[in-house]
Amino acid sequence: PMATTGDAREAEPLLGGGDTGAPASWWPRGRGRALVAGAMLVLLGLCAGSAVGPMPTVLSRLGDDDAAPAPTYPAAEEPPLLDPLVSFNTPRCRQTRASLARVTNHDGDVVVIPELRAVYVDIVKAASESIRSALEDNFHASWSADLGQYKHPVTGRPQRSSTSYLTDDVLANYTFFTFVRDPNTRFRSSYEQAICRERCTLCTARGAGTMYTPTISEITAFLQGRLMHFYGDIALRGERSDEITLQEAWVDEHFESQILRLSGATKDGTPVPLNFVGRVESFEHDWARLMDHLGVKEGDPRRVTPGHQEHACDIPERGKIVQRQRASPVTTLEKVAVAALYHDDFECLGYHKPKI
Repeated sequence: PMATTGDAREAEPLLGGGDTGAPASWWPRGRGRALVAGAMLVLLGLCAGSAVGPMPTVLSRLGDDDAAPAPTYPAAEEPPLLDPLVSFNTPRCRQTRASLARVTNHDGDVVVIPELRAVYVDIVKAASESIRSALEDNFHASWSADLGQYKHPVTGRPQRSSTSYLTDDVLANYTFFTFVRDPNTRFRSSYEQAICRERCTLCTARGAGTMYTPTISEITAFLQGRLMHFYGDIALRGERSDEITLQEAWVDEHFESQILRLSGATKDGTPVPLNFVGRVESFEHDWARLMDHLGVKEGDPRRVTPGHQEHACDIPERGKIVQRQRASPVTTLEKVAVAALYHDDFECLGYHKPKI
């Protein structure tokens, strides 16, 4: 029997295949496998051939003598390959961001901080809530500040400060910064928050009267299929997407790739600049370096490293299932899916793909 409304259920797979590590029935065979491969090539093809603006005028370099990661944040599976701002600014990755800004028309979330003449480019599940809380408490800046977005509401989208409303003065004279996270650990954190939300997109997929908790393997399968169609349609139509269609393709904003979040389009369609990239894995050290960069002096209480914050599950019974999923071993299929879904994150942020 199916669970009734309000209950969480870990039943047979929604899309075929379970979380046992066995080959899932959704995995394409024959022509289907070729379609998936073709879609991935389409996605990569979209990320080539676009002109990009000048490189940032200020580069932030992470040295080999970085301090040990703060204990409250997850460590990367392996030490990152490169300083993220170096890999982020390779010609290929600059083209990737320009193409994503152009074809997805993504309106990225930002926090404009006039006191610091800086802009935080938000990446969900990369200490973003901790950072936003610190910016609001210490520098009176919030992503709900009205940059003009309230005059043009988008149905189904929160009215946050976003890249398309940034002024020429801000784009030219403010320091843009962000923090990134190992895609391997970020994915399972994304799964937990997306599925624990009361408005979980796939949790009512079996009908309005049934509450269901999708497994990690189901989510990866669904994401791959949805994104294959999304980018395939863009390539075939040669049209720009819209924000709602883009968010639906990623199922939930918490699954969106970090490079997509960093490719928010300005009013002229180009991605925002970026002058400083820190890592969640060395958060305490990199936050101190950011404060130095922004002129917040030693001894200023506003320099304190933001505290770690976790989200409670909106539905406790569902949370128990999600916790079991997060604690389960990572299967080969999940590793393959994460490597494909977040290919640009691994390449452009200097992280290692999972070992198969």
